[in-house]
Amino acid sequence: ALELLVDAQGTVGGATGVNRQTGETWVVRAGAVVIATGGCAFLSKALGCNVLTGDGQLMAAEVGAAMSGMEFSNAYGLGPAFSSVTKSLFYNWATFYDRDGQAIEGAGSSRGRSVIAQNLQTQPVFACIDRADAQIRAWMRTAQPNFFVSFDRQGIDPFTQHFPVTLRLEGTVRGTGGLTLVDPTCATSVAGLYAAGDAATRELICGGFTGGGSHNAAWALSSGFWAGAGAAAFGKDARSRASRTLRRASG
Repeated sequence: ALELLVDAQGTVGGATGVNRQTGETWVVRAGAVVIATGGCAFLSKALGCNVLTGDGQLMAAEVGAAMSGMEFSNAYGLGPAFSSVTKSLFYNWATFYDRDGQAIEGAGSSRGRSVIAQNLQTQPVFACIDRADAQIRAWMRTAQPNFFVSFDRQGIDPFTQHFPVTLRLEGTVRGTGGLTLVDPTCATSVAGLYAAGDAATRELICGGFTGGGSHNAAWALSSGFWAGAGAAAFGKDARSRASRTLRRASG
């Protein structure tokens, strides 16, 4: 998908793009459009983020849609330096160390991530999930098995061995910024255009900070339902829009 279609009044009425297999252009006329393209953290090497290019936000911006909370969208996820997985829950049971094996004062995941970032400017930082007892360790393996895949492949025991960590950009995926929503139907500031999931702002539910799961996962499910219903209601009156002339928004 490359750009949205709008009528003379600026109301969104479809989209156009290129079929990458055939090279042919496609055009879809629609009563309304939902931007559900995810967040933006392009080429950050975080799991699931490398292909999130922000194209949906760009297409919406080209038709004049407003953004909100983008200043809350420089989120960085914590993870092993050798892995793309940035699930950070388990680091609440971790201790962070410098290259000499000394614990770094103030370093942490939920609180103290800025301390980790400051240390990474000048030296490697290591972690060890050494504050989890046997019961919690067993629960971790069940709760998030893919967290351990990269460790198992390299023969590292994250509960007893120190491993290098890094911070990877997750942008608006873990951040809260995105397209402004003007009502409970997830309508944007442009008529006929709706937004769902990480493409939309999450400030309405969590202010300036959120995460990859929890609030954002619940928001993806809920806003998808609301935006779909809102777009369907807006597009119901197809007869009055059937003959309208549409133009490509970006040219």
